[in-house]
Amino acid sequence: MKKKDLIKKWLDNEQLTTLESEAFKSLDAYDSYIKISETAKRIDTPKYDTDSGLKDLKVKLEERKTIKGSKSALNILIRIAAIFVLGIGAYFTFFTTDITSVNTLVSQKTSIELPDQTIVRLNALSSIDYKKKDWENNREVKLDGEAYFDVAKGKKFDVITSSGIISVLGTEFNIKQRENYFEVVCYEGLVRVTYKENIIDLPTGKVFKVIQNKVINDNTSLIKPNWTDNRSTFSSIPYIYILKEFERQYNVTISTKNIDQNKLFTGNFVHSDIQTALQSITIPMRLKYEIKNNNVTLYKE
Repeated sequence: MKKKDLIKKWLDNEQLTTLESEAFKSLDAYDSYIKISETAKRIDTPKYDTDSGLKDLKVKLEERKTIKGSKSALNILIRIAAIFVLGIGAYFTFFTTDITSVNTLVSQKTSIELPDQTIVRLNALSSIDYKKKDWENNREVKLDGEAYFDVAKGKKFDVITSSGIISVLGTEFNIKQRENYFEVVCYEGLVRVTYKENIIDLPTGKVFKVIQNKVINDNTSLIKPNWTDNRSTFSSIPYIYILKEFERQYNVTISTKNIDQNKLFTGNFVHSDIQTALQSITIPMRLKYEIKNNNVTLYKE
């Protein structure tokens, strides 16, 4: 089920299947949806009778005239209007936003065209946030996960992640930001990476990685990331990150028995056939595997 259909079904209070419920809980914005739902339930919007309210107001104003005169009545009106404006303002501040969010589920990829015709391809279980308003003067995207960018020429373009900021002026690059893993690959042009107050300029073919707080500088001869062609490729990466990427692409849970998950792996796996993919990541490591439903167990031969 598509993400928008899944969210609509939840909003309509329709019963989700077990698989749909798991997919919904895996959404990056899941916590936000729940908080908004709980807050909305607590808001009690009272029915208001305009005619009755006006009559009551006139009566109170007449009573006030005998005490403080018309000046007091004006003060009351101002206070009522202020409370009304503040209430409406608080409501729209909370429930409206100009931020556009795009998310992918496990084993899902998607492409987005930004307002300046920049193309962004999102890998599985990733998300971006951006503001359409004043985009030409503020080209800024927040990324969680992995994405490939083909940036249209124009003013400075920033990609903000929890690990660092990537700034460009028109180029093609890939960013991967996962738990304890940060990677930027420049495929065309020049990329500027800001990481822990350090600034690194990456020309075409250069790679900047941070794995478990260890900085690695590398090269690539590729013209775009292989995952855009449904293949994940790795070069000297701890095995644990290959397994996590496999889980994202195939919507499975992997468990291991007596395996050193910090051992480095070089290789790839396809996203279209789980058996072929498992052979690709187990044979080089001399491992065996078992599949039961959505669970995969890896163990030594």
